[in-house]
Amino acid sequence: MRLFMFIIAFIFVGSTLKAQEFKADISYKYMFANQWDKAIQTYNFSRPFLIDKQPLLMNGLNASVSCVFKSPKKVKHGINLSYSYFRSLSENENLENKLKLHFLNLGYVLHYEKTGKMEGLYTDFIISVTSSALYRRVNDEIFKYDDTKSKSLGIGGDLGLKFGYYVQLKNKNYLSPFIALGYTPYLYSPNTEAVINQTKGLLEKNWTGVLTAQIGISFHLRKQVND
Repeated sequence: MRLFMFIIAFIFVGSTLKAQEFKADISYKYMFANQWDKAIQTYNFSRPFLIDKQPLLMNGLNASVSCVFKSPKKVKHGINLSYSYFRSLSENENLENKLKLHFLNLGYVLHYEKTGKMEGLYTDFIISVTSSALYRRVNDEIFKYDDTKSKSLGIGGDLGLKFGYYVQLKNKNYLSPFIALGYTPYLYSPNTEAVINQTKGLLEKNWTGVLTAQIGISFHLRKQVND
């Protein structure tokens, strides 16, 4: 994992030196993952004694950074690194159950800006490799399944579409409110059911599709093409 993070950091440092635009954003993120929702619903159904039911993994936070490369063309290319975090917590007498879900995406960006009357509007289309890691803690201790520390790792591909509007601050700095939609048609995570519900084989699939929606704000540092 450390080697993977070092490679990503190296790519971004090198890319920033050649970038026409560097941007960082933070946002609220909503997620719908059908198979994971079923696992949590099964957990709640099989434990009718729970007063505080386990919430679905649906509300989270996202932070990302992007570099858009210099180009005289209307459609520019870049790279994007994105991290998302979701948590589900239920607190009952003598039983606190916490799920922590992390996503890390590395993607390729197609960036397009409107001109004329619609100047200021922009669109980013992002194709990413996405990885996930789900962990569970019970009464603030790492949950074990079959005497092994329980975790579920996942891998898949993600498609994202972002719409934003530039608001100039001063010099080359901008802010932009944005909305974004994302779709992961196939996220392979075979151990998720075991982590959430302590079962195997109750769910039909060892993978899930994921739909996401975001609303947030970006900070931009832009350069002129001839800088």
